[in-house]
Amino acid sequence: MHPVVSRLASLAAGSAAVCALALGGVVAGLPSEAHAQASVLLKHQSAKAVVETVDHDARELLLREANGHLITIEYGSAVRDLPHVNAGDKLSISFVETLGADLAPPGSPLPESTLTTARGYVHGHPRGVIASFRRERAKINTIDLPTHTVTFTTDDDASHVAVLRTQAMQDFLKTLKVGDVIDITRMESISYIILNEKTEAAQDAANAAAAGAASAPGAPVPATAPQPATVPAAPVAPAQ
Repeated sequence: MHPVVSRLASLAAGSAAVCALALGGVVAGLPSEAHAQASVLLKHQSAKAVVETVDHDARELLLREANGHLITIEYGSAVRDLPHVNAGDKLSISFVETLGADLAPPGSPLPESTLTTARGYVHGHPRGVIASFRRERAKINTIDLPTHTVTFTTDDDASHVAVLRTQAMQDFLKTLKVGDVIDITRMESISYIILNEKTEAAQDAANAAAAGAASAPGAPVPATAPQPATVPAAPVAPAQ
């Protein structure tokens, strides 16, 4: 696994340009409206790492995997509601990246980039999720079906050339014509679980205390058993 740099802070403002139709990946299942849209899973990596440093000013984490590779996560001031981590914490990390494109309906508003965060617990361990959605509109300039090549211009007037390497995107290209307007969405999601033993021990102690209080004479009986908080899974294009 190569070092990964995720600039999630800038994505919330939609400042990052998207010109990634040329990237290949695992072909995702197409929805019923396959003529209008396509989606692919570009990357899905998991690893365990230790927090090397936490830079609160730069809002940046430096992680080290077991094989020595370093991972930098820049989470930015826009990220809220996540469990705090400290140097020495052990993390289980999952990184998912997907790419989607669909035909923009005439007169529809420009797509907006967004950033979503969430937190919860997995078997007593704190969990955080950061998911960014970079969205951009593009106009098709030329199409070459034999070579699966397309040129397009994005809203910043930048021109791009892309060679589509997945069947889903190649099928989508066949439905397009010069002058069509499409919306491109790249989703990047990083989720982590804090695996520290002290965290698990503290959670077990809290659960034991709660169980003891509930079994005490005269203790009120809850209508339903308490459930741990959950974190919504980051959207991932299903693989065929």
